[in-house]
Amino acid sequence: MKFQISYTNLLLCWGLIWAPITFGSEDYYELLGVNKDANNRDIRKAFKKLAVSMHPDKNKDDKDAHDKFVKIARAYETLKDPDLRKHYDLYGEDNQNKRQQSYQSWSYYRDNFGIYDDDPEIVTLNRAEFEQTVETGGDVWFINFYSAMCSHCHQLAPTWRKFAQRMQGVIRVGAVNCEDDWVLCRNENIGSYPSLLYYPDKEKFRGDRSEDDLVKYILNKLDIDIRQVTPSSWPTYENIPRLLFFSDFSGDGPSDETRSKVSIMLEGLMTVAHVECEKYESFCEVMGASSGTAVWPTKQDSHPVFLGGLEAQEIVNQVLYHLPEPPIITLKDFEDLHEKLQDGASEPWLLYFHMGEPESARLDLRKLPAKLPGIRIGRVNCGQSHQLCSNLHIHRYPVYGVFKLGGTYELYHGRSLASDVAHFARQSSRAQHVTTLTPDEFPLSSSPMLVDFFAPWCPPCMRLLPELRLASQTLGSSVPVGTVDCTVHAGLCRQMGVNSYPTTRLYNGSNVNLFTGEHRASSIVEFLEDLMSPVVQELDPDSFYEIVGRKKEEEMMLVDYFAPWCGPCQQLAPQWRKLAKMLSDLSMVKLASVNCEKYSDLCLQQGVRSYPSIRVYPLGSKGLSQVALYSGYHRDANTLRQWVMNFIPSLVENLNEDTFNRIVRGSSKPWLVDFYAPWCGHCTVFAPEFDLASRKLEKLGVNSGKIDCQEHRSFCQLLGVNAYPTVRLFLPNERGRGIDISNRSADDLVQVVASLWTTEAPEHDEL
Repeated sequence: MKFQISYTNLLLCWGLIWAPITFGSEDYYELLGVNKDANNRDIRKAFKKLAVSMHPDKNKDDKDAHDKFVKIARAYETLKDPDLRKHYDLYGEDNQNKRQQSYQSWSYYRDNFGIYDDDPEIVTLNRAEFEQTVETGGDVWFINFYSAMCSHCHQLAPTWRKFAQRMQGVIRVGAVNCEDDWVLCRNENIGSYPSLLYYPDKEKFRGDRSEDDLVKYILNKLDIDIRQVTPSSWPTYENIPRLLFFSDFSGDGPSDETRSKVSIMLEGLMTVAHVECEKYESFCEVMGASSGTAVWPTKQDSHPVFLGGLEAQEIVNQVLYHLPEPPIITLKDFEDLHEKLQDGASEPWLLYFHMGEPESARLDLRKLPAKLPGIRIGRVNCGQSHQLCSNLHIHRYPVYGVFKLGGTYELYHGRSLASDVAHFARQSSRAQHVTTLTPDEFPLSSSPMLVDFFAPWCPPCMRLLPELRLASQTLGSSVPVGTVDCTVHAGLCRQMGVNSYPTTRLYNGSNVNLFTGEHRASSIVEFLEDLMSPVVQELDPDSFYEIVGRKKEEEMMLVDYFAPWCGPCQQLAPQWRKLAKMLSDLSMVKLASVNCEKYSDLCLQQGVRSYPSIRVYPLGSKGLSQVALYSGYHRDANTLRQWVMNFIPSLVENLNEDTFNRIVRGSSKPWLVDFYAPWCGHCTVFAPEFDLASRKLEKLGVNSGKIDCQEHRSFCQLLGVNAYPTVRLFLPNERGRGIDISNRSADDLVQVVASLWTTEAPEHDEL
């Protein structure tokens, strides 16, 4: 049964009444037989299995077959979409807003659905996974955009599978079903099926779609580094890890393709070289081979290990097998290294937690030491060190964790490829003040801490975590960051009132602030800096009547009346803080906010009936005698600033041809002039910037004016103005067309104008 939400007092949010929602008793996860942390592939495979067995076409004697199938189809459609899944986890099934659920024929689910789900070498991507792994992951991808209804796509499928097997470990091979993810395909400009695209270049493959041609295309795109060895050059490769291919006329050794793939797969681990034994026969005799492969796994090795096999993956696995395995860490070892980390007396550690798996399953682990200089690597067998893993709340295997200076640590929730793990370890070790939290750390201390509640299956959560690490590097120890995995600590998350992921809050003593801004490091830092050093004053009844109630005529107050639970209020909060910064140069303008949940009587006294309610107490009025309400649809900082500037007398003078020639041409001071048209949207957006710039420029002795080019079209044409807005600086006694200035922000305008005026008139000491 999904939890229900009810409000004892239904309040207004943006003028709408929110009614309680009743939820159905069906659990979508139970219907599909998957766990709540299931990934998309697991959900898709579970649905396909049920679809083939439960389809009404195959159960014609069951009068309830249609209804049963609609339930599992609706469950699949909901859980496959990250946004719908998040909404379902928060609110459950909304019986009042169920969509009409349609479904395909039985043969479609048997033959066309999830074409590549049973192919481990091919990653079937949805939109969220594409954004997270392809756009920002940094790997090379070759992706097949297809339609399940396309015959050419089905003809290509066997070739694509063989190609993926042949390129395993060399690149990432993916597939996108454009019937399921048409938005993603539209964003990638897919106009025909199948379309094969190479990333990160986003280059479309236009050759023959045979297996050999696909492999040749990829190898030509990759940077292959195989050193050609001669007897004289070989000593330069000694004392470094290296692999040497031998070849002769017999062609018995690994092929050119295999050598190329091995060099890519071992990039960063060792130097890969090749010697032609038909040219250097005596050298090969001394080395003891005329074909095949030899490896010197470490720089200490003076004698080679000869490898068997002709396939790239087979050769690479043998190489990895001969690399040293990271040491086992026991509970006592961990206690020692943790104490040293707390004292700053050790390098960071990357630990691999597993449950007695065979050594062959850990070959990728041996790549990491070469990729992570400055980070020590170990492994923990949780079957033998159960207490250690239990103390760290590790209940799934295998998993990596980074243990950092100061004693903090983080667990890794991404793909287990060595390159991905190494990227995480480097990023995490630099973010020393980001740590994993467990119920043992709650309740939190009174010191400020940013806490992120997340679920590993949630794509927005996985995109936010790296941004939190970047933000932490800027914030340092002033605001540490903690993360809580709600799939492991579900009870704690319920206790803390977490209903959706990610939920990110700043805890500062008894104050709790929800982060609702953009999921970027810069936005997180700005959010925290604004809260620690507020740019918006929070008012209680006493301060409201003292500050707003006694406002002077030469002051302007802007007040945001909000409720913390109101979604639009949460969206406005970062924009309100941004607006305060944008208007900070206007000393007569102050921004404040009132929490109407906390001070409901005050809001009722002021006639506040919906949230957010934005009000201005304008210049020229005392206290609460005059008020204007914002009724616009958009509540971003730029739009709100345009509205606010309407209440501030402008220093920009309206000019026409006569006043321009008389005042500007004959002035002993420079003039900055904005040529605009009333119908021009860019002009409207630019107007507040120009107004703000005019106030700063007045202090530098620069006048500002504007000309309506719709009303004075011929004069604007005479001055060569043919685009709006056009901004020009006219220096004293200027008789020409002025100096064009392309900058459009107030600060940039002031800086450029000051520079030009200083350059042209160095005798003005005030500049």
